[in-house]
Amino acid sequence: MSIEKIDDILKEYEEGLKRAMICVTDNDFSKQISSSITELKYTSEIPLDIDDAFDRLKFNQYDLIVIDENFGGAGIEGNKFLRHIQLLPMNIRRYIFVALLGANFRTFSNMRAFEQSVNLVVNYKDITNINLILKKAIADNDQFYKVFKESLQKFGKR
Repeated sequence: MSIEKIDDILKEYEEGLKRAMICVTDNDFSKQISSSITELKYTSEIPLDIDDAFDRLKFNQYDLIVIDENFGGAGIEGNKFLRHIQLLPMNIRRYIFVALLGANFRTFSNMRAFEQSVNLVVNYKDITNINLILKKAIADNDQFYKVFKESLQKFGKR
């Protein structure tokens, strides 16, 4: 294995970096989101398809998951991956920030996010500002759960 290859592998595990999975069908959106979350100190993984996404989730822990409403080709109502995320046990789910992209969402709509059991909804039209949107939403989420997570850690629950 070459030194460059080893350096690439080690960069993924650099201290302070968090892991993100981008489950987006549009390649341009996917690249834009990946670039934006790299700036936010996340390493990003882009699964090849829905089966690959399930495999990755089974064997890895993610801090951020961005899901397109059409991921897997079934639309929001038939999105098996989104449904799986929605049904994760709370002790796992609360540590994953989930952003859902869609055509009929108003970005930052708390009611729509609650309805979809995600942390954030983003309209496709706002993808150009995804860096700022994620930065604000993740910071708000971290602030909201700060005391709760500190308490869990204090009592050895995480």
